[in-house]
Amino acid sequence: MNSDADFDTDVHDINPVALERALRSASLDLQQIIATVAGRYLDSGRHRYSSGAQLPTWRTLLTIDEQVFDNRGFRSRHNETVRSTFVRFEDSRLSGMDLDETVDWQRDDDDLPAVYLLVRALVQADATDVALHD
Repeated sequence: MNSDADFDTDVHDINPVALERALRSASLDLQQIIATVAGRYLDSGRHRYSSGAQLPTWRTLLTIDEQVFDNRGFRSRHNETVRSTFVRFEDSRLSGMDLDETVDWQRDDDDLPAVYLLVRALVQADATDVALHD
């Protein structure tokens, strides 16, 4: 999908239009992969975040992050330059969290990991869905 010819090792030689298109494509791809991988680790079922459902731990997010960014399809479809623009769990301040604690979805730090942001959106959407159907 992306052509390596659009990207050069020198950041100044990157075609900005091609980079923007590649980032948009990678972002959409990442969202789908995170939703799929997160679905394996988070309580399954229609009302997964209803009262009594177990919320994910930081360790769960770290595991999702590792699997998403190690996904062969994602790695082959998107150039390293593009993949490196996404904040990873290990590169954020969240990496110092107690991994067995429940995730704090109220974080608003700069440079939150892509996995944190997208799983939080899934959790919030599910919580809204549960509230609407209760």
